[in-house]
Amino acid sequence: MRAFTGRLRIAFLAFFISHIPITISIDAQAALPLYPQALRDLVAWYCSVSGDVLMMEPHNKVWFSSIVLGEVMLQLPFFFVAVHMMYKHGDVAKSARYPRWFQKACLVYGSHVATTLIPINGTLLVSSEMSPIQKMVTITIYSPYWIFPLLLVWYAWEDDAGGANDKTPNNQDTRLKKE
Repeated sequence: MRAFTGRLRIAFLAFFISHIPITISIDAQAALPLYPQALRDLVAWYCSVSGDVLMMEPHNKVWFSSIVLGEVMLQLPFFFVAVHMMYKHGDVAKSARYPRWFQKACLVYGSHVATTLIPINGTLLVSSEMSPIQKMVTITIYSPYWIFPLLLVWYAWEDDAGGANDKTPNNQDTRLKKE
C-alpha cells in the first residue's frame, strides 16, 4: 500500500489521533461501568441532544456493548500503530510504500469497523425513540467511523488489485523499511 501523503495523510492522522480520546473517554462508557461524573455528564448531554439510543443509560444492549469492547481491545491499539506509521513515514517519496503487515492490518481494521456500523446504523434508523432529525444528526456523527475505515480498505485493497507488488518496473524495492 502506498504511503499516504499530503491532505490524505493529514486527514487519516486527524481521524486516528482524534479517535483515541473519543474511544477512551466517550465510547468505552457503553462497555465499561466506572467513569468520572464529568465524562458521564458529557455523554448524557450528547444523548439528550442527539437522541443516540445506543449510548443512553442503561447500556443494556449486549450486542452494542460487545462491539464497543471490541473497539477498546482491538481498534484502540491499532489507532496508535496507525498514527505511528503515518507520522513516521510522513516525508516519504510518493512511490514509497507501507510495510505489507501494515497494509494487512489496515484491511482487517477497516473491514471490521465498517461491518460494525451496519447494525449500529440499522438500529438508529429504526428507532422509535428518535426523531428523524436526531437520526440524521446521529448517523452524521457516526459517518466518519464508516467512511474512513472503508477508504482505508479501498486504498489497501486497490493497491493489490491487478497483481501490484512492492517493486517498480526497474525491479527496485519501494517498501518502507521494516520497523
